[in-house]
Amino acid sequence: MSELGIRLKTAREEKGYSLDELQKITKIQKRYLAAIEDGDFSRLPGDFYARAFVKSYAEAVGIHPDLLFEEHSDELPQPKRETATLPPRVNRSKPKVVKKKSKFASLLPTIIVVLFILFIGIGLWFYYQGNNDESGAVSREEQQNDPSVDISDTAIDDEEVEPELEPEPEPEPEPEPEPEPEPVQVLELDRTEGSRSYFILSNTNTFNIRMEFSGDSWVEVYDADNSRLAFQMFNDGNEWQYDFSEESLAHIKIGNIATTSLFINDELLEFPLDTTTQQIFIQYEPLVNE
Repeated sequence: MSELGIRLKTAREEKGYSLDELQKITKIQKRYLAAIEDGDFSRLPGDFYARAFVKSYAEAVGIHPDLLFEEHSDELPQPKRETATLPPRVNRSKPKVVKKKSKFASLLPTIIVVLFILFIGIGLWFYYQGNNDESGAVSREEQQNDPSVDISDTAIDDEEVEPELEPEPEPEPEPEPEPEPEPVQVLELDRTEGSRSYFILSNTNTFNIRMEFSGDSWVEVYDADNSRLAFQMFNDGNEWQYDFSEESLAHIKIGNIATTSLFINDELLEFPLDTTTQQIFIQYEPLVNE
């Protein structure tokens, strides 16, 4: 067991989580969680999934993933960047060009309205100010001769000034709950036998197969009961798809892989063999949410 695995397992036990409970929290299968604790990253589907699974594990047990990656960088596998060459697409629609207005042009009507209201307010203020000056311009001598007017300089000082009350502090908003991490789909090659390749699809509740064709190719598709769903020739620009979420197995025979692109839940499957004609078997292990 590696130091990284010991640290994660200790944090899990301190939280009181079992591997089954941690599987429900992280949406990662129990066998992958056990492989992380054992430090055996070769049992994981790939380097990218290894880092993603360790990050979800660390967040679930309260460990900052960035610090964990920095302290145990020598134990984690480093993912290699691979460039996937996709077959050419046909009949692509041209992107629509949307002309955006400048910020000043979009704000110009608002600025004009604000200035108009401001000018009206200033004009009204000057108007009422002039009327108040004319009606209220009484000299101090006239006020002294008027016995009803008290012009004592100490009148204001004798009045009691009430203290200003401080506003009550607003309550702090409650923190929003953190969203649960989304499960990461795993599509791994189990074995190859002759022209047959066997894959396992797990850690997802969706199993959708889509094929796009850039040239001529015949295709046969069977479900878990060996019932044939498709048997036909496809040409350039054709597309075929089917939802296998209710099935446990999909069997696909492809006549020409050079003109066929196979997608599993929108993830491009790389054909593991160099033969032109291949058979692909995909075993589906759905993620069970309790």
